[in-house]
Amino acid sequence: MSKQRKHYLIDRSIQVTIASKILVIPLILLTCFSLLLLFFVYQNSNYITQISGNQENLIEMFMTTPALMDKNNEIVVAGEKTFRENLGILQSIKNNNLILLYCAIGITIFQAVLLFIYGVYLTHKIAGPIYVMRQYCKEIQQGKAPQFRQLRKGDLLIDFYDDFVKAVATLQSKK
Repeated sequence: MSKQRKHYLIDRSIQVTIASKILVIPLILLTCFSLLLLFFVYQNSNYITQISGNQENLIEMFMTTPALMDKNNEIVVAGEKTFRENLGILQSIKNNNLILLYCAIGITIFQAVLLFIYGVYLTHKIAGPIYVMRQYCKEIQQGKAPQFRQLRKGDLLIDFYDDFVKAVATLQSKK
C-alpha cells in the first residue's frame, strides 16, 4: 500500500494569502463586537453595583425604623421609590442583555453574508485563470493553437498559468 502524503499547504503563497484575507473580516467583526460587549458589560456592572448600594441602604433603613407601616411615612415613600428605581435598573440590565443577543445574531448573519460574498470574490481570482486554461485545453483538443493572453490584474495562479503557457509553447515547438 502506498503511503498518502498529508501536505495541506501545497502552494503556500496562494493558500496563506487566501486564508489570511478570509481571516481579516472575522477578526475585525470580532473586535467590534467585543468592544460593544465590553461597553454593555461595564454598564451592567455599574447598574448592579448601584442596585447593591440601594438595597443595602434600604435594608439598613428598614432595620432601624419601627414605624414603617404608615404608607404616608417619608421613609416608606423613599423606600418604595428606591425599590421602583431598582426595578427600572434591572429592566435596563435585561434590555442590555437583549441588545447584546440581537447584536450577536445580527453580526453573525452579517458576517456570514459578508464572508460568502468575499469568498466568491476571492475564488473568482482563482476560477478565472482556471477557466481560461480550460478553454485553452479545449482549443488544443480541437487541434487549434490557442492565442494566449495575460491574466487580469489581481488574478491568482499566475505562476501556474505561466508554466501552462510555457508547456503548451514547448509542445507546439516540438511538432
